[in-house]
Amino acid sequence: MGKNNKSNKGLYIIIVVLVLIIVGGGLWFFFGKDKSIKIVPKGTQTPNSQSIGSEIDTTLSEQPNQEKFKEYFTSIYLAKLPIGSKFDPRNIIKTKVFTAGEQFCTSINMKKQVPAETLSSAIYDVGLKEDAQPQGGTFSQAMGPGNSTGCQSLIEATGKFEFKIYLNDILVSVLPFEVK
Repeated sequence: MGKNNKSNKGLYIIIVVLVLIIVGGGLWFFFGKDKSIKIVPKGTQTPNSQSIGSEIDTTLSEQPNQEKFKEYFTSIYLAKLPIGSKFDPRNIIKTKVFTAGEQFCTSINMKKQVPAETLSSAIYDVGLKEDAQPQGGTFSQAMGPGNSTGCQSLIEATGKFEFKIYLNDILVSVLPFEVK
C-alpha cells in the first residue's frame, strides 16, 4: 500500500509537469520566444491602469471599436521592464516611450473571458504608414477575467508606432508609443 501511494504521487507530479509544459508552450506560441506572460487573478490591482476614453483621437491611423472594447476590457496600456529586470507584473512601469534594451509590455484588464484564438496584435509604423509587425497569430487559450501582462523584446526600429489589439479581427485598442 505504501509503495502504491509513492507511485501515485510520482504519477501526479509527472501529470502536473506535463500540463505546465503544455500551457507554457501555448503561451510561448502566442507571445514568441524572449517574451513573458503573467495572469493575475480578477480583483488584483495593477499599477496605473487606465480606461479607454469616449472621445475619438483623430491622430490615430484607425479608430478602435469602443463598444467591443467596453464589452470585454476595462483597460489596456503599455509598460516596460527596465534593462536587466526579471519579469514581474508588479515591476512594470507604465509608459509610451521606450529605449533600446527595455522589455515592451502590454497589460490587459478583462471584464470577461476572451475566447481562445480571438486575440491578436500588430505594430504600425506611423512615419512609414505601414505595418512594422503585421497582425499575427492569435492567443491559443482563453484568457480572463482579470489582468494579463505580457512582455517581449522591443522592436529594432526607432520612431513613432501604434500597438494595435484585435478581438475577432475587430480593432479594439490603438496604443501610440515611441522608440528612441
